[in-house]
Amino acid sequence: MSEIKKIMEDIETVLAESDFPKDFLEAYDQMECLAGHKGRESFLVQRKSDGLQAVAKCYDKQIISKLPDLSLLQSLKGPGIPDYYEKFENSRMLCIIREYVEGTPLNRYAREKQLNRTEILSIADQLCAILENLHNRKPPLIHRDIKPENIIVRPDQNIVLIDFDISREYKPDAEPDTIIYGTKGYAPPEQYGFKQTDRKADIYAFGILLRWMMTGNIRPNQNITIDPGIQHVIDRCTAFSPEQRYSDIHQVRDELRKASQKQLRISRRTAAGLILTALISLCAGFFAGRFSDIFRSAPPAPEITFTEPLIEAAVRAQLGLDENTKLTSQNLAEVKRIYIYGNQVYGDPDEFFSQDLADHTAGKIHTLNDLTMVPNLEELHIVFQGDVNIAALSQMEKLQVVELKHVRLADVYPLTDLAMLREAILFATSLKDVSALSACHWLESLDVGNTHITEMKQIGEHFYLRSLCLRGLRMETLDGIEEMTNLRAVTLAQAHIGDLSALTKIPHLERVYVTPKLTEAVKTLFAGTGTEIIEIDN
Repeated sequence: MSEIKKIMEDIETVLAESDFPKDFLEAYDQMECLAGHKGRESFLVQRKSDGLQAVAKCYDKQIISKLPDLSLLQSLKGPGIPDYYEKFENSRMLCIIREYVEGTPLNRYAREKQLNRTEILSIADQLCAILENLHNRKPPLIHRDIKPENIIVRPDQNIVLIDFDISREYKPDAEPDTIIYGTKGYAPPEQYGFKQTDRKADIYAFGILLRWMMTGNIRPNQNITIDPGIQHVIDRCTAFSPEQRYSDIHQVRDELRKASQKQLRISRRTAAGLILTALISLCAGFFAGRFSDIFRSAPPAPEITFTEPLIEAAVRAQLGLDENTKLTSQNLAEVKRIYIYGNQVYGDPDEFFSQDLADHTAGKIHTLNDLTMVPNLEELHIVFQGDVNIAALSQMEKLQVVELKHVRLADVYPLTDLAMLREAILFATSLKDVSALSACHWLESLDVGNTHITEMKQIGEHFYLRSLCLRGLRMETLDGIEEMTNLRAVTLAQAHIGDLSALTKIPHLERVYVTPKLTEAVKTLFAGTGTEIIEIDN
């Protein structure tokens, strides 16, 4: 008998002789004991009917007095949150079955991988997005046990937050926490019974986690220097008094992004200084008489050839190089943004965004294959072209903003591989369905105006979307838009929508942009709600 088979039989024997629900034992094979605590055990299980692997968390009711809120667990959904499957219960035991998340706990992942600054900020940004989804529920959901062991890093580097055992919904009139929950070092003072925990409890734990990722320690260490911008975020998150912390996890996310961009600019200046120093040293070498070494023959650098003249011109505009200057791979690695409007290119974003379609002739870009030579591209802005093959975008892993306006596209599938995509502008692209973009978990802004979309299901599920533009669309109803619980702004200019009532179900909607024809109807719909109705010309 194999060792694995014997272990499985041993586990099943123990369970069969226990008080576990009979229907649970009949439905699942127990593969492995993942964790065990007094009155609570976790198992890796396999469903007998179809082989699905899952995690079973089982609670002994005679020992565990405070059981997880099943209705709350059933309502949880979204990227970065494991799915709830089912539960089994008898008079003695409760077993909750959830999705098995393949990956590595962050505490082990960080130890094995030795995370660099970019990886740390990516994990932090993803965790902010997950918490934003939880905190923006009505009522808000507080996780209350954020720590490395409860964060799983998937093989694709996306993270999942697990273990919602002690999560609670925040209710303003509720009593203070009377039972001590959480993990020592990560739990804030108020979680030890001083007052009711709210969003700021998770923000405190997030700050401790960020400090741990940056320094390897949950406590401040004056001997380790952290980037000032990130240090400021940690300090404010972990303030003893909740009133001194950030009030919203989105504020934390914005501050971290600003710190990241500032550090990137500093790094570029430092790199430029090092290059200048190297050039000075090289010149000194000339005058020291080492001409023979310097001018030794070396293999020629591969010639860089573009197939799309407009893309090459846009790259040169960013670098400030004329058409006679030879491009190098080092040059191309410096390009972060590209701006093309019709048959014109721009180096200055302000000049690009001030352009008008009527003033331009259509460009003739057919494929974006040339962009694979620009490895660090973060923003792509292309307007007013014909049919464009965007397949190459699937390789542009650093792209965060994609603007393709007045361009004919076959589909959006190449964009689904962009893990860092934050904004997609697909205005007037003749698309009929962009629901595949639901795979872009961290998408915050989406413009599908003047497309052929007629139903919300053709837009897809976007839990973290904050801005949605439906300009010029013809739709019978907006039913389904209420599932985008993080939406703050919706643009309805020139749209023809039969039933607008679903807008009132969006929990945190702050602004609706309309043209004069819709103003009165939308104002009546939102009367007394505090949602701002903003009239625009087009």
